[in-house]
Amino acid sequence: MAFQGQIDKLVAKLTELTELDKVAWEETADENTYLASVSNFVVTMGRGGSSAYAGYHFRILDSTGKIIEEALATLSAPGARDAVYQDWDRLRVLHELARRRALQSDKVVSDLLTSLEQIR
Repeated sequence: MAFQGQIDKLVAKLTELTELDKVAWEETADENTYLASVSNFVVTMGRGGSSAYAGYHFRILDSTGKIIEEALATLSAPGARDAVYQDWDRLRVLHELARRRALQSDKVVSDLLTSLEQIR
């Protein structure tokens, strides 16, 4: 089953704005979950499991931390139905973007390259 229309739009918009570096993601106590504060809400993007087909969860929380809405996407096998795979892949992409922004991986890689280039 595909995401609801509004959740689908929200995931697409967050992905777009994260790619443009306009949404700030932060680490959480769970090393596979990242959060972004937007307006009066918090969005979390998490990953569960360690296999190539790990599930992803997207949650919207209010200012008290109550889950208002969530979307989950898991694959049990490589041949999952198209709509399920599309949802899973969209959350996988957003999770990867959130992780890279929260951990500032672009800066880390750049700094590491600069350090390596200075070794003679």
